[in-house]
Amino acid sequence: MSSPRFIVCEKTGRWAVAFRRALGYEARQMIEVRSILGCETILAQHPASIIAVEITAGNLDTLVVAVPGWLRNFPHCRVMALAAADLASAETLLREAGAVAVLQSTREAPAACRLIERHFEAVPAADLPLEQAIESSLPWPKWASSPT
Repeated sequence: MSSPRFIVCEKTGRWAVAFRRALGYEARQMIEVRSILGCETILAQHPASIIAVEITAGNLDTLVVAVPGWLRNFPHCRVMALAAADLASAETLLREAGAVAVLQSTREAPAACRLIERHFEAVPAADLPLEQAIESSLPWPKWASSPT
């Protein structure tokens, strides 16, 4: 499995700026795309990524259908919705579609960065032997014993 990325899918770039500031060094794993098709292309290359997708009145219906498909096809990916304040009523719908967070202001980006960091830490390592894969997924890897 390729390394995870943080994919920001938006038209303007204002969320990407907020996330770059908040992420600091981790921003090197961030990829900006301007369309849902571009997002799906990057997701196919990095299937364990976390996606932050801008929600507008025009693309809400499309994303409510697309997000469950992404989660079904790429079970290690996660989706955050970036909604304007006027779409606050759609939060429940977005969460039911599979969004792990719904952000309504760029001021929420620093708090969402902890979610991104936890996702990067939890992604399974690529092509490990079964014993090592299990060992690396334990919540206490520092204290896990190994037979050698």
